[in-house]
Amino acid sequence: MILAEKIDGRRDLIKRLEEWLEELIREAYDGEIRLEEGFDGWITLTPDEEIIRSAIELQVRMSPIASGRPPYPARVLELTESKIIVEYPSPERKTITKSFPTRSFAATLGYSHDRPKDFLNLVGIFEGAPVSLAAGSPSRVQLRLLSEQVLRGLDRMVILRATAREVEEALASRRLRNLIAHHEPLTLLAHMLYVRLGADLEKAYERAREELEKISRSIVVKPLPWKELDEALKLEKSF
Repeated sequence: MILAEKIDGRRDLIKRLEEWLEELIREAYDGEIRLEEGFDGWITLTPDEEIIRSAIELQVRMSPIASGRPPYPARVLELTESKIIVEYPSPERKTITKSFPTRSFAATLGYSHDRPKDFLNLVGIFEGAPVSLAAGSPSRVQLRLLSEQVLRGLDRMVILRATAREVEEALASRRLRNLIAHHEPLTLLAHMLYVRLGADLEKAYERAREELEKISRSIVVKPLPWKELDEALKLEKSF
């Protein structure tokens, strides 16, 4: 099984993910699982059992399992004002790289004005982050995720290079937990935290960064202010 996940230099991450997956499927699967860094840095998982696939897909919003058909689980390789380059693995053990105009990519998500890169950053699409693709644009999964962000109307944080267990370890700290409304795993190694209404995003970000750095200094935390996203969406509606 090939996963559209990379450790990005965090050497202990495969072991931590393997431990979490073993705990997740312990009651349903009595065999051993093994993760390793495979071709082009993509994580591979053996054995490729349907029960393991199902367990993973039940835990995340974007299935990271390479299937060769849309929606494709991808990562943002590069993002500029002019283009977005994404990559994803195929079941044939090849890395597929595709490039799209940033403006048209943002337009598919409902934003067609200046500074499309900033808009994509505000919805959690930035270098290293996961993105779900259809044939040549964001998939329905990605559109649904954006719709839910809009409906919640909350500040958010995206966390990369961490397992769900590690995020929950950080949230066990009351000083952070009291600021967080919801933890949503996007993939096995990417997560979105929704900040409680009325809580300060900067304070939540600093505390999340402090707690997660105790686990690994390689973990990435990126704050996404709702106010700026709301302003971008209002600009779109005004035209």
